[in-house]
Amino acid sequence: MEITSSKYTKNYCEENIWHLCQHPELAGFVKKVLFVSSTDKNCAFHFQKDAVDGSPVWWDYHVILYVSKDNSELVFDLDSSLDQPTPLQEYLRLTFKDLDGKSESSHPKFKAIDSEDYISGFFSDRRHMKNGDGEWIFEPPQWPIIADNIELPIEELMDFTATSKQPILSLEGLVA
Repeated sequence: MEITSSKYTKNYCEENIWHLCQHPELAGFVKKVLFVSSTDKNCAFHFQKDAVDGSPVWWDYHVILYVSKDNSELVFDLDSSLDQPTPLQEYLRLTFKDLDGKSESSHPKFKAIDSEDYISGFFSDRRHMKNGDGEWIFEPPQWPIIADNIELPIEELMDFTATSKQPILSLEGLVA
């Protein structure tokens, strides 16, 4: 399976995945939006397009799409240099390698949101992409903000503390 076109704006992974969830080629798949972060909001991702000399990219959070159908589990990470999609186990093994010796607080944690809930409830007014002076940190997408609902605000989905409203899974818990 290859998705040849989907809306994409660099550094707006949560919105890119919101659009990808609705792609007609993914109809019939079980889809989960995975918010990924760490306790200290500094998580290493290998094989990212922005990587320099094979080094990991450290994201405060990142959003990917898990899809499954007929015993096939795949991941779309539109910022990854791996194949799109990549088999789940391969994606996890390559993207989150070299965890030994790293602080537990930097290990990846996951929130799995049903794609239908994400499509209908996701809310972002993009304020998290502005600096203290109200200037854009990264140029915003050309499409309108996703603000029809307020059930799943971006700030809540980025919360990986004990007060999180969504369950938080470890890497091991994700694949169990």
